Amino acid sequence: MGKYTNKALNYIGKKIAKKLVIECEKCGTKRLNSSIDYYLGERKKMCFKCIMTAKLSKPFIRHIFSNLKIEDSTAEKLLKDPLLSRTLSNLVEGIAKFGIRKPQITSVPVVIVWNFTNKCNLRCLHCHQDSKKFAERELTTEEAFRVVDNIADAGTSIITFSGGEPLVREDIFEVARYASDKGIFCTIASNGTLINSKIAEKLWDSGIRRVEIGLDGASPEPHEFIRNSKGSFDKTLKGIKSCVDLGKFQEIAVTATLYRNNVSEIPKIIDLAEELGATRFYLNRIIAAGRGKDFTNFDIPRKEKIEILNYLYDRFRESVVKGKGILCYARGMTYYSRIGYTKSGGEMFHVSEAVSGYDRIWKEKFGQEMSKIVRKYASGFGGCSAGTTYAGLSPQGDLQPCVVAPIPLGNLLEEDLREIWMKNELDYMRKRNELKGRCGKCSYNEICGGCRYTAFIETGDWLEEDPSCPFN
Repeated sequence: MGKYTNKALNYIGKKIAKKLVIECEKCGTKRLNSSIDYYLGERKKMCFKCIMTAKLSKPFIRHIFSNLKIEDSTAEKLLKDPLLSRTLSNLVEGIAKFGIRKPQITSVPVVIVWNFTNKCNLRCLHCHQDSKKFAERELTTEEAFRVVDNIADAGTSIITFSGGEPLVREDIFEVARYASDKGIFCTIASNGTLINSKIAEKLWDSGIRRVEIGLDGASPEPHEFIRNSKGSFDKTLKGIKSCVDLGKFQEIAVTATLYRNNVSEIPKIIDLAEELGATRFYLNRIIAAGRGKDFTNFDIPRKEKIEILNYLYDRFRESVVKGKGILCYARGMTYYSRIGYTKSGGEMFHVSEAVSGYDRIWKEKFGQEMSKIVRKYASGFGGCSAGTTYAGLSPQGDLQPCVVAPIPLGNLLEEDLREIWMKNELDYMRKRNELKGRCGKCSYNEICGGCRYTAFIETGDWLEEDPSCPFN
């Protein structure tokens, strides 16, 4: 019976979504936006069809929030938030295109991590891009503007400028400002060595609202070894402090790549990040891409990986329970969600490796209701988000399944982002209900599902088991 119920729900959901994403020629806006305005009591002038759609949609929208036990006042805050509103539109359009699925596919990536340049002032041993001082031809500033236009018109919510080192390009501030003015939430991932108080201020003025800086040791030795640069430790600390001292960024994240020389220092790195004033900590792992292919022998044994992820979760839980302290996440290790799920009895786990309902940034704006939404729909967005809600972008403008996967799906100077997002390669890797090997048999499939690129690079098949999983 459940099978037919799901089919009916998918059919009805797709039908409703298709009507909502139609852009009305008379009103000049999507019917979804008109329906939200109507729900919020904003009686803007609408044509007859838009009014009828809005009236029919109102009880449907109310039912969704009622089902989540979310009060009307909070629902209004959620719908009025520009970032969430943009993401909601993307989600509904994704349902119209792909139906209701697990994982749910949005109409275009919600998040794009843009390797804005392959140039870098460092030569990090684990770099997944093999970044260097000089690189092949990259997008000009004007071409970058055109790429941003494509991304903004398609409805992507977030751009993270990465690299290489994005601050090596002087036009980073100009392009970030342009993207921010288009309504895109902009963040930056940097090695921090080029950031001082002046640069931190310029980042804020350019529209950057979140900063992420890599710190791979609590002391110079492990950090400078993997960063392959003497003196980089102190420069990175200065970069983090400059961003904290500015006192304006919505979030300052510190990231560390887990490897043999720093595994014993991870607790101290987290402590240091917290002392410096960072609000979030991410633990990355070595990825077999770029220069990282030659650094995989520095990976740690499975038992140690499980131990450090358990520690990471304990720090995360402490932060959530006490309401203060740094929030700890993992990247490239979707099995971190499994650890959180099992240790908390299903109460605490992460979606898409980084998002959870326990994020204080959301809590401050919307209260505890955000965690209800995440827990309710977590299985629809859990695990590796490559090709479902997230994509990478190369310095040449090529869309990629994820930022570490050098597989061009189409160029944003030449093709519409929405059309590229429908490509066959992505369609295959999205079939998470067809995962193979131990990932396919695992009962934690929906909240973990493994890193799809690691499966691909090791086996040539996006749907094979993730060999990096310490539980396999």
